[in-house]
Amino acid sequence: MRKYYSILIGAMIIWGCSGGEDNYRYDGRMDADILQLSAQTAGVIDSLNIDEGEMVKKNQPLIVINTDKLQAQLQRQRAQLQELDVNILSLRSQIKQLQVQLDFNEKTLKKTETMFKNGAATAHQRDELQTKVNILKAQRETLKSNYRLISSKRNQLNALIRATQIAINEAHITAPIGGTVLNKFHYQGEFVAPGTPLLEIADLKKMKTRIYLPLKSVNRIKIGQMAKIYADGIVEPFKGTITWVASQSEFTPKTILTKETRTTLVYAVKVEADNDNGLLKIGMPVEVEIE
Repeated sequence: MRKYYSILIGAMIIWGCSGGEDNYRYDGRMDADILQLSAQTAGVIDSLNIDEGEMVKKNQPLIVINTDKLQAQLQRQRAQLQELDVNILSLRSQIKQLQVQLDFNEKTLKKTETMFKNGAATAHQRDELQTKVNILKAQRETLKSNYRLISSKRNQLNALIRATQIAINEAHITAPIGGTVLNKFHYQGEFVAPGTPLLEIADLKKMKTRIYLPLKSVNRIKIGQMAKIYADGIVEPFKGTITWVASQSEFTPKTILTKETRTTLVYAVKVEADNDNGLLKIGMPVEVEIE
């Protein structure tokens, strides 16, 4: 009696997976690609005028985080940048003036050396000019070193200004895709830290499900192949397309089939369906029929 009962259950499993002579049906649940929008900048939410279930368009403004502190920081940085620019201009002018003096004294030194060889100038005069030239060169190198230091500080400050500007821009969060707001985790007036989840959005017009096929069946399908998706309470099947087939086998998930088939190696397959009418829902159990 026990043996007959096992055979009967096995027959029911095969019948439940078969949709016809050449077609097979596989159980799955509908899902969608859910995008989670998180805060990139710390601050108080100034604006979040969107509710769960609302449709949004791509690039639509959704959230604004207060940036008063960042704006003040940006003003200070720009003032510091102006100060450095003034110092750089001053150093350029000093280096230019010093170079003029150095050129004149080097020419004078060459003339004095010639005159010294001819007995028309003393060694003291020559040495005095040489010392002056050396001092001017040392001063020029000091000015150039200060110029390089301030230029480096200016580059660092420009990088900080860009980072502050990016943080200000990130305080304005827009929709990365067109879709439906599934979950709203925070509200206007709340303080949020970077990385805090704010909203979840999904394009429910494109739904997908994952099914599991045995090796003998997976060899007969390919990406782009059509499929039919059946949902309880809906007469007409939905048109589906196979978009992904796993390259590696796995054990059948325990929640999919019976205890006897859990040790069977299967391949995961993703099937995508158009859901323009909105009848398919996330988590809805479905059957996928593949020719």
